[in-house]
Amino acid sequence: MFSRTKSVGIFGFSTYMLEIEADISNGLPAFDIVGLPDTAVKESRDRVRAALKNCGFKFPVSRITVNLAPADRKKEGSAYDLPVLLAILKASGQLKADMDSCVAVGEVALDGILRGINGVLAMTITAKENGVKSIFVPQENATEAAVVEGINVYPASDVGEVVSHLKGEISIKPAKADDYY
Repeated sequence: MFSRTKSVGIFGFSTYMLEIEADISNGLPAFDIVGLPDTAVKESRDRVRAALKNCGFKFPVSRITVNLAPADRKKEGSAYDLPVLLAILKASGQLKADMDSCVAVGEVALDGILRGINGVLAMTITAKENGVKSIFVPQENATEAAVVEGINVYPASDVGEVVSHLKGEISIKPAKADDYY
């Protein structure tokens, strides 16, 4: 099966919209990330695999290919962990949610906890400028992202919280700059 999620890429000081495509197909089990990933992005495979298992989801024992598009721009850092994880959940049928108007960013720990990342303010601005309505960020980055008006900033402490919100089981309260200042 195939799925697509959105995120925001950052390279140096520039940000750009990013699509994360996940394809799960028959074949020998493998997990590949393509699209000019650096070492930290390649290591996402191990963080995502462990987080899925440790959060009670099934890691597909299939051939998994994740493409970070556009493929001609270098990707760096751990900010793509959360959207990669969500794309795999969607492609494997474990998450059925409309994510067309939202993006996700964040590093995922092996137990599913979301860790803060650098560049969230610039990522949130880019998302808003591209018509995105909502962004999921690690709790640690909520203050920074909430400065941007006109976009719903959903701070989450772990993967389960994001998935439960997307499934409609819980509702994460959007962060507001007034909450922090």
